[in-house]
Amino acid sequence: MPNISNPYNDKAVGFKKEAETIINQLIYGSKEREVVLITGMGGLGKTTLARRLYKEKIVANHFDSNAWGTISQEYDYKDLLNKIYSQVCGREIEIDNVAEELRKSLMGRRYLIVLDDIWSVKAWEELNRVFPSCDNGSRIVLTSRQERVVSDAKHICLPFFTTDESWELLQVKLFKGSRCPEELENVGKEISKKCGGLPLVVCLIAGLLERVEKSEQMWHEFLLTINSCAEFRDGIRSKDAIKLSYHHLSYNLKHCLLYFAAFPEDKRIEVSYLIKLWISEGFIDIKEEERVEDTAKYCLNHLVGSNLVMVSERKYDGGILSCVVHDLVRDFCLAKVKEENFLHIIKMEDKLNSTLEFTPHRISFHRYGDNLIPNELVPWNSSIHTLLGYPKVHRNNGAKVYNVSWVGKKFEHLTILDIEFIGVDKLILSEINSLIHLRYLALYLCGCGSVSPLSLKNLEGLIKLTSYKDLHLPKYFWNMKSLRHMTIHHYNCDSCPTVPTPVNETISGLEVLQTLDLKTSLSTRDEHLLRKLPHLKYLSCLVSSSYSFAEIDILHHLESLRLYNSCDDKPYIHENPHLLNDLKLSKFPSGIKKINLEGITLSSSAISIIAQLSNLEALILACCKFEEGLEWNVDEETQFHKLKYLQLDHLDIRIWNICSVESFPCLEQVILDYCMELREVPYTLADISTLKLLSVRSCHNSIESSAKKIEEDVRDIGNEQLIVEIISSEMCRLLIFNSL
Repeated sequence: MPNISNPYNDKAVGFKKEAETIINQLIYGSKEREVVLITGMGGLGKTTLARRLYKEKIVANHFDSNAWGTISQEYDYKDLLNKIYSQVCGREIEIDNVAEELRKSLMGRRYLIVLDDIWSVKAWEELNRVFPSCDNGSRIVLTSRQERVVSDAKHICLPFFTTDESWELLQVKLFKGSRCPEELENVGKEISKKCGGLPLVVCLIAGLLERVEKSEQMWHEFLLTINSCAEFRDGIRSKDAIKLSYHHLSYNLKHCLLYFAAFPEDKRIEVSYLIKLWISEGFIDIKEEERVEDTAKYCLNHLVGSNLVMVSERKYDGGILSCVVHDLVRDFCLAKVKEENFLHIIKMEDKLNSTLEFTPHRISFHRYGDNLIPNELVPWNSSIHTLLGYPKVHRNNGAKVYNVSWVGKKFEHLTILDIEFIGVDKLILSEINSLIHLRYLALYLCGCGSVSPLSLKNLEGLIKLTSYKDLHLPKYFWNMKSLRHMTIHHYNCDSCPTVPTPVNETISGLEVLQTLDLKTSLSTRDEHLLRKLPHLKYLSCLVSSSYSFAEIDILHHLESLRLYNSCDDKPYIHENPHLLNDLKLSKFPSGIKKINLEGITLSSSAISIIAQLSNLEALILACCKFEEGLEWNVDEETQFHKLKYLQLDHLDIRIWNICSVESFPCLEQVILDYCMELREVPYTLADISTLKLLSVRSCHNSIESSAKKIEEDVRDIGNEQLIVEIISSEMCRLLIFNSL
């Protein structure tokens, strides 16, 4: 999904004068390329302010191209530039000569680049060369704790919050827009004074107050507790507030928070990935009355509510998609994991130490750049039970293949093995069968042909196997009785025989499987397999023109379905989209909530059938075509009764008509992404009273005009809830053309 404004965001507080100054510098300054430097101590809100301004409509619309990069103390230069390049062209793309390509692409264009959390002059000098000076008003915004990282910048040093601003932020965090009870105001302001003008401290104190009864007596007791602490007498410092918040967590939640130390600095962490690790580590209590994944989400929400964890991106329904921790919170976690032997981080550019002074429970490898890695990553023998590695390998064609047979020999107590950051020989599967305690396995396999049987019947968390070549997985993979999540990805392959043959072979496992993510097609011949998956909630697979798609109505608990027809490096190019012409309503479970179709040709009858799904809340059509041609007409009889989120991504339709608002009675978000042929947003959207967000990215100028017209008209009738977000198309058109 695109990085869009979030209807669930808190109200912005503080730095009004500074924000006005920066906006003026970005928009009305010199035609020369200028650099704006935002500085201030940790916890003061530099990143929050930069993100707020980055998303301001007047700023976003002023530039042809906008991109955000996080630097931190340790960063991968090439990876950072690839991420910036991908933002301006709209898709995940990795190229070798990225600095040169990015510079050429930005040449002549007015751009805004934000480089967040830059630490050194050297880092700025290295990056500065990439961004051209074109005398067109381009801007670069830097945030840093260091004032000397750049000498020729427009410098904004953020002040501390006033007591009134601290109190306002505390109210926003505690009352979410509601009015604070009058009897709490005086004591609330006194609590705000103790926060020392640091927004991070205010947020952490709000997280503690959230779990205190909202009465004058209880708040006074809270204030007395703070005043009784000697270290708080001159105000609460950031590290003290973090320590206090950590102290009030339960034993399991403390472990959940400390786990963030395993990830690279400023890394956005997918929630689905994080909670699988938490569960496999045993951090989450198992309750008979609810799914363990739901309990894990409750734990995450508790940490977010405590303001120890920040939300990076939310789902269409408000659920958390990705998260991150503040640098200062991460620093606290790093110190704590070292103190408790909870985790040890190995930076791959460091010389590996064959003798540790302590034996940690977990090891996390951080690799930056293309430095060589010794075959034996961990040359010592220990009782370590978790091995993690970052960042993940995307493709390993021609890269070094590592022999990690030592894993099975030296780490017999492993419960988590996630080393996708290197390519490993497929023979590792035969070596790790001795790891009887393994709950979570994620590998990037190299090689082709058949692999050895995997007999880890106790594997219960996740198995994720990714490969560049076609690997044949034997039927034994389907006999893991406790497995909850399975991801098998093979790139550049026409077929992956992942199901047992002949059809009458016995499948005795996978009774509790909830996620099945395959880069292979499922057809009617595989329905015997699907019948063995009674608890499946998420299914992702290819569709093939050679086979009829399987009838999946037998998956009574299925909530999310993704169908696509290409494993190609450029998924937005579908010259021959697959025609899903055998679609029948009986093939879809009635409880399905989300459907994602990519590279599919749909008939109007197929769309009508999808619309009849009574619980459907999200529909994503990417690189799809309509059998009838370049129009999508939603007639009055087609009604998406519960649809909240609709995304059209790289569709080549020219006309989109919605005959009646009754077709989308609950619609909240509409995302139009790279619909280059579409000429107009249906004006009917202006009459949908539930609509909160209309986001238009890199579409035709006439779409942008019609979206602005909708925005003006809804404002005229007093509708203030609709956010219209427009990101210019010129830069992205050029980049897509150059990448073909």
